[in-house]
Amino acid sequence: MTASPLFVPPYYSVIFTSLLPEHTKEYGETSDKIYELAQTQRGFLAMDSVRDAAGHGVTISYWRTEDDVIKFRKIAEHRHAQQSGRNTFYERYEVRVAKVEKEYAWRRKADGAGEYVKRGP
Repeated sequence: MTASPLFVPPYYSVIFTSLLPEHTKEYGETSDKIYELAQTQRGFLAMDSVRDAAGHGVTISYWRTEDDVIKFRKIAEHRHAQQSGRNTFYERYEVRVAKVEKEYAWRRKADGAGEYVKRGP
């Protein structure tokens, strides 16, 4: 997993946690299509995703506004993927939507020194 870059708050995060008992080819294709669809949507900033060997996963998508989140949720292709997830892929999932008001990061620079970055109030 690679971490997304920092954005300028405020923005929204959609946190999708799930249990996927079996990672099938069909699931991978559906997941890839939804990621590609998200990238074409107004307000999409980035996505981070990770899944462990037991099938527990976390995907976080980042959006400029809450309205952008709502519009993506209502797209027919996304609705179809949600239904497939419930019927075929997932044992369970949870969705949380959060407004990000502040963020910070620390990174090692090429010269070995650390760099601290903060955005927001």
